[in-house]
Amino acid sequence: MPHITLEHSTNIVEKPDFEQLFSRMHWVLTELGAFKLADLKSRVYPCPTYYIADGDANHAFVHLRLEIVEGRTSDIKKQAGERLLALLKETFHESLKQHSCQITVELRDMARDGYFRN
Repeated sequence: MPHITLEHSTNIVEKPDFEQLFSRMHWVLTELGAFKLADLKSRVYPCPTYYIADGDANHAFVHLRLEIVEGRTSDIKKQAGERLLALLKETFHESLKQHSCQITVELRDMARDGYFRN
């Protein structure tokens, strides 16, 4: 824990090195002091089938979901969301220029009594 899930439409312009992007995300989160590097897990899911707004092929999206066990302060969550959004905007800047691209970050608290690990 935490879990980072990145989904994106396959028409994004960039073809980023996702391992490098995840490494940067992990460091952004650990710099906040509320997350341990060893606990971070990330994955990416390209979405070849999607429909945005009116279906125009120029629409694109990048959505990041950060799932954390409840208990972090609102300030930590806000900083995490803002810093991750800034990193995504930097990474997908060409898609923002060339497409009607929506970049979003969603932070979810997971109930401590509903998360099990070894």
